[in-house]
Amino acid sequence: MNVLVKSPPLYFFGSIFLCLVGYFIIPSAKLSLFPFNLLGFLLIISGLIILRGASMIFNEKGTTFILEKPTKLVKERYFRVSRNPMYLGSLIFIAGISLLLPSFIGFASILLFYLAINFLCIPSEEKLMEKTFGSEYLDYKKNVRRWI
Repeated sequence: MNVLVKSPPLYFFGSIFLCLVGYFIIPSAKLSLFPFNLLGFLLIISGLIILRGASMIFNEKGTTFILEKPTKLVKERYFRVSRNPMYLGSLIFIAGISLLLPSFIGFASILLFYLAINFLCIPSEEKLMEKTFGSEYLDYKKNVRRWI
């Protein structure tokens, strides 16, 4: 598996870095959205709640975050609504940072994160899940959407 496909944290932190660069380093990219940009706090908190909650479920179930070795198919709580709640929480968090620190580059980072995760990471993960869990995962995939 390609290194980029195995590196969702790279996309997450890279997107946050782009938000910071767009706001603090490239003044021409900065946007003025006050007071609406303060809604970014709500998105940041919401994203963290989803991200942390989904991570806790993985820990409770004793499964791993390591893509090469899925041990359990988790279908409870957040995973009943989204097959990828950790990515969803990350996307909402990045949207919050982008709104709080508004810039053209920050808003572009939301799209870049989504495209990287949706077209590079998730398809390879889904293939591995299908191979590992077979029809159980295929049934889950039919009933639960990729994002929300």
